[in-house]
Amino acid sequence: MSDSFSTPPPPPPSNGSGTFGAGVVPCGNGTRLWATVLDGLLFVVTCGIGWLIWDIVLWQQSTSPAKKMLNLKIVDINTGAPASMQQMLLREVLGKMILSTVTSGVTTLVGAVLILVVPGRQGVWDYIAKTTVVRAS
Repeated sequence: MSDSFSTPPPPPPSNGSGTFGAGVVPCGNGTRLWATVLDGLLFVVTCGIGWLIWDIVLWQQSTSPAKKMLNLKIVDINTGAPASMQQMLLREVLGKMILSTVTSGVTTLVGAVLILVVPGRQGVWDYIAKTTVVRAS
């Protein structure tokens, strides 16, 4: 009999080429980096509050202002379905805003490194919400 507490959960389904459940293929590092830079620029240009309102409105479309401009979408890593509003809240509020503030930005730095090195291109916030970023179809 197996002890479920000592056995780690299985990784997401993969075919060995960086593809996860339901044909999810994360976008590249350069694209993720450009989206982050663009979100930062948009935040500054809109004095923060404009970007925040725009960002929250776009959560219903499983995206952010920069991701929308770059034709990217946030999807569930296991199903490939657009991220739900619950996943977007977990990802953006808990994963990015709260954790980054509490850790003085360390979470953001760790997330950026993870995006560069893990096959699913997932930051800390993506692991929390079980999401990744893909090109929108």
